[in-house]
Amino acid sequence: MSAFEEERQMMLRVQQADFVVVELTLYTDTHPDEAEALDQWREAIKAAAHVRHQYENRYGPLSLVSVPSEQAIEIGWRWNSTPWPWQR
Repeated sequence: MSAFEEERQMMLRVQQADFVVVELTLYTDTHPDEAEALDQWREAIKAAAHVRHQYENRYGPLSLVSVPSEQAIEIGWRWNSTPWPWQR
């Protein structure tokens, strides 16, 4: 598998995990008393954070929130530097 395909697969896992969080958030908004759904929501958030962390460790931050404040202050993050995620 090429490096490009590996990154695409990892990004797909990030997107899938985020989708699960959004769907469970919507469900728990309308069913706030369902303990099992709330447990699934909590686990989905943890899983999504883990997958996102793996991606960002390998390929860089996905958002400004992901850039540690110390790094941003000390060395900065150059969002306009190539390659951008979709250019790799």
